[in-house]
Amino acid sequence: MGFAVCYDHSGIDLVWSIFLGITAVFVLMAPLAAARLIDISHADSDSIERLQIA
Repeated sequence: MGFAVCYDHSGIDLVWSIFLGITAVFVLMAPLAAARLIDISHADSDSIERLQIA
């Protein structure tokens, strides 16, 4: 008599799929966020230079 082991992996597959989707969003958004932060830091340094000139 053999024992059949059947596991339902649908929950694990769903969690893995959600994790990969969220990770993909972060990977795609990280360069945009970094570019925005660099742009903001350059804008702040420009205003500081204008204040020092005045």
